[in-house]
Amino acid sequence: FKIIKDVKLGLKDADPNVRVAELNKLRNVQDPDADRLLITSLSDSDIRVKMKAIDLLGARESNFAVEPLSQLLFLRSTSDIVKLHGVAALGRIGDARGALPVMQYLEEQTDNTARGTAVFALGEIGNDKATQLLVSTADEDKSPMVRRLAKEALQKIDGELPTQHNAELASRKSEGPLPPAQKLAQARAIAQ
Repeated sequence: FKIIKDVKLGLKDADPNVRVAELNKLRNVQDPDADRLLITSLSDSDIRVKMKAIDLLGARESNFAVEPLSQLLFLRSTSDIVKLHGVAALGRIGDARGALPVMQYLEEQTDNTARGTAVFALGEIGNDKATQLLVSTADEDKSPMVRRLAKEALQKIDGELPTQHNAELASRKSEGPLPPAQKLAQARAIAQ
């Protein structure tokens, strides 16, 4: 692939904005080398590049990324915002191997946003191992938002609610490609 070669070259640029732009070119490239480049970019010195790589690995639902993303959660040198993006990406990937690191992350967090993101990610991953932690979170967490998200996550794990991952797959299969305006409307609904 010419794109892969171009991106490899662009990732050597000193300007982090150039490196971020290069990573963006990999969004729809169906090649394992694209995932490798994104995983390599997790160790970039610039936080913007790291977060772009994490977000793209999540969007690509790259199972190869579960282990390196999980490792980022436990490095003291990893900033809180990078960890938050990592948890969200693990949720988007939906691989059961991501459940334990996200559970440990949840138990260590005091911030409502971080706990809410972790609880949502556990619902998306859908691993039964998270059930007990989610039950106690739904019953005891001090934040009403986190308690509500934990209840929804439990419903997803029990199959009462579809995970966003499964709902997206079903809609892709049944509807075909969505017009851009409809995609934007769905993204806005999810963000609320």
